[in-house]
Amino acid sequence: MKIAIGPKIKDQREQREWSQQVLAEKLRVSRQTISKWELGKSYPDLESLVMLAQLFGVSADYLLGMTQPVAKRPWYRVWFRKGSKETMGTTENHSVKWYSSGQARAKAATAIMMDLVANLNQTTERPFRELIGNYYRELVQQQSGSNMYVFERMGIEISACLRKNGIVLSPENAKRVDQLIAMNYVRYL
Repeated sequence: MKIAIGPKIKDQREQREWSQQVLAEKLRVSRQTISKWELGKSYPDLESLVMLAQLFGVSADYLLGMTQPVAKRPWYRVWFRKGSKETMGTTENHSVKWYSSGQARAKAATAIMMDLVANLNQTTERPFRELIGNYYRELVQQQSGSNMYVFERMGIEISACLRKNGIVLSPENAKRVDQLIAMNYVRYL
């Protein structure tokens, strides 16, 4: 998945008139790490991304590039489509959400992961935070548009991690986990 987060980090940093060194100190990373992020040579890990969003006072959607307008579809695709453009029906107990690409689905998942990690307890829910962080890295670093296998494994490992560690999530975080697991039930336009 190709996320253009680097220019957004640079823009936010320059708006505050911070050097790369100042931002690096605030995030407890090296200046070279900030440079690599801004140049698109690497991506921030999930914890750093949460800290960036909080530090800049912007949403995860903005940093991940999800606030940009969706590309227009040909009129015939819209003409023959039934239902709303977001939810196209249900399969058993799961709502089926439609995305225009695998990258859109991965971006949505990483935004949910950011919200989830930001609201998890750093000590008692640490194994779960680490698991979500691993899947975040996998989605961000994946070069192909197919994320099906990642979402299938994530659903299985999430439930196993919660059960094994006796973690009981808050209702808000349980809803976020349900949204992540439901990513396995989406369809592409």
